[in-house]
Order: sequence, then C-alpha cells, then structure tokens
Amino acid sequence: PLAAVLDRALLEFFTLGLVLGHVVGHIALDLHLADALVVTDFDAAAGEGQDVAGLALAGLQGCQDPPIRGQDAVRQNRFRAESEDEGQAEDELAAVSIALGASYAGHLAVTGSSGPGLALKAEAIGYACMAELPLLVINVQRGGPSTGLPTSVEQSDLLQAIYGSHGDSPRIVLAPKDVEDCFYIVLEAAQLARRCSCPVIILSDQALATRIEAFNEPNLHEHWIEPELDLSERGEDFKPYPVENLTQHAPPGSRMAEGSYPKVTGLEHDEMGHPSGNPVNHQKMTEKRRNKLIALAADLPLSEVYREEDGEILLMGWGSTYGPIREACDRLRDKGLCASATHIRHLHPLPAGLDELLARFEHVFVIEMNDSGVYGHGQLATILRAASCNPAIHSICKTDGLAYRVSEIVDGVDNFLA
Repeated sequence: PLAAVLDRALLEFFTLGLVLGHVVGHIALDLHLADALVVTDFDAAAGEGQDVAGLALAGLQGCQDPPIRGQDAVRQNRFRAESEDEGQAEDELAAVSIALGASYAGHLAVTGSSGPGLALKAEAIGYACMAELPLLVINVQRGGPSTGLPTSVEQSDLLQAIYGSHGDSPRIVLAPKDVEDCFYIVLEAAQLARRCSCPVIILSDQALATRIEAFNEPNLHEHWIEPELDLSERGEDFKPYPVENLTQHAPPGSRMAEGSYPKVTGLEHDEMGHPSGNPVNHQKMTEKRRNKLIALAADLPLSEVYREEDGEILLMGWGSTYGPIREACDRLRDKGLCASATHIRHLHPLPAGLDELLARFEHVFVIEMNDSGVYGHGQLATILRAASCNPAIHSICKTDGLAYRVSEIVDGVDNFLA
C-alpha cells in the first residue's frame, strides 16, 4: 500500500539521517514529484534526506546508480524497492540538461549538487530562465571557491544562486532553516516553479546536510500531488508566452486548434516561442520574466519576528544559522538589550515590505557564513542594503568552515555597540 511504502521510506530517512549527504560522484535519480524527474550529479555533501523525502511524496520511479563509494547507502533506501531503471549522467551539465528535457515534456524536474556543480550548471539554468521551464535545483553549500573546503560549511553561494548566469536570468531562491524545513521547502519550491515557470534554487548547506533532528512526522497524504499530464487541445488563442500573463507550456503531443505549434528555445522569442530578434519584443519579454518575480514578492509572507516587532537590535540570518541566532537573541536580552530576531526563507525575490520591517530597528545585524568582501558586507547584507538603502544594516561574517557558536554572534554585536 502507498501509505506503508511512504511510512517506511520516511522512517528510513529519519533513521539513516541524510543518506544522500555522503554520496560522492555522479548519481541520477528518477523520482516523481507530480511527475518529477530527479537528475543529480552529487559532489561531496550534495543532498539531504528530507529534501528527497519531500520529493518522494509522489513515489520513486527508478534510481540510476554509478559504481561509486556511497551507493550502498542509497541502495539501503526503501525508496529503491520498486526501481528497475539504471543509468547515470556523465557530468553536471548533462544532469541539468536531462532534467530540463523532463520539464520540456511537461513534468517537473529537479537536479542537485554543491557550489562547484551549481557553477557548471549555470549555462543550462540560463536556458531554463529564457525558455521559462520549471526546474528545481538543490545546492548544498560548502566552503569555496573551487574545491575549497568540501566537508565544511559556508553560505557563499547566495550571489551565484541569484545572479549566476549570463544575461538577465530571473530565478527564485529559497533557503531552509533546519532539517524539518528541508522537507517542506521542497514542496513550496515545486509549487513556485510551476506557478512562475522558472528555476527555483534551494540553498541548503553542509551543516544541514549532515545533521539529524527530531520533529513531528509530516502528514504525507495532505501533501500528496497526483501526477497529471495535460495534453488537452489548446484553443486558437493559445500562446505559451503571453506578454501580459504567466507562461503556460503545452507538452509535446498537445493538439493545437490553430494548427501552429509553439517552440521552446534558448533564443529570444515571441509569444508563440518562435525566435525573434526584434528589439521591442526583447524588451517586453525581459520585463515579463522580471515582473513575474515582482508579482510573486507581493504574495510572499514577511518573516516572523521573534520577540518585539521593533526596538534596538534585530538579528537576521538565513539557512542553518537559525538556531544560534535565536539563542543569541535571548542572551542579548538577558544582558538588558532590546533584541529581536528574524530569519529569511525567501531570498530572491525578497518579500515585499521587508524594508519597512527593517526600518523599525536601530541596528540590523545580518549573520552570515561568507566573507564581508571588498565593500564590508556579507552577501545577504549587500542585497538588503541595495534593496532598502538602509544604513542601519550591518554584517557579522565568518568563513572558518564551522557553524556559528552563539557566543560569536553575541560578541559581534557587543563589539559593534562598544
């Protein structure tokens, strides 16, 4: 029975922890998330059990394994019970391109890696932005650049995730705060990818990928999505890329009442997908791809504020810094400071109204595991300052490959205020 398979599968990930987090080499998995194909090219800590558990809500269709260290752990997975498909992608670009093929066919696709792999996938992710194909990309960040610190934690891929492609290539970027959130964020990412027809990048990190946490078992049937491929006939007025509306692809095999079939291409195109070099059309299509993220920002919820809604100090972070930031907030309050905390889940686009929230505090400290850079601010802090023109935004950064200790955050605030 479905329920029994899912219960066993989820329990496997609870007990084995982050099984895929230890895989080294190339892996391609066939999963269905509302008919999703998962194609990954994992390198070092490049996957999380709860991400995969979330993807598996629609059932495992197959697994393609290489003869590499770590594949025995994957084989222990109960999701493999019904799988007979075998194979592998030869590299990162092939993995993401295969995933895009599944998206073109009308499904939802996901591929995963770590920072170097995300860089290698950049060209094809740019294609997905131009062709407006839904795609999920899971990036488990590690120390960089290059091979860097392959077994240590860092949050230095944010700017790459948002801007890492040639040309203007809007995409959505999310970050889970803990292991439980890894499960739910995949579900949200799938919904957003379909709604906006664009890549959605999930930024996890090594601290989450190798962590085991206890939490309440999700209601799997509540989140189940039944795969359906819409091959119904499209009317004479159908346009897959309408300038004024969201893109809606017609999978190959769908009948067109007009008789003219749309195309999917990495070239700039008109409303039917046919290549076009018209300057006015390119301007309109660029605005269309950008405006759907602006519209999404208006619908995103503001982050919950821990403690007071305004005051002297706001600690802000993203990803695995969630726990240390909360405890640092409590310690600062114990010292008599009016401190609050919040955590950003939607990194790009940022929720509308976030600048107003930040303006209610005298000092906003953005806690990140990346370098303060040439201009003195971490990657998220740089984006927030650019978006809000708020000089009260400050950075507390480090790149030692270790997760934040609470005392490091408290000391960073004390040193600034001294």
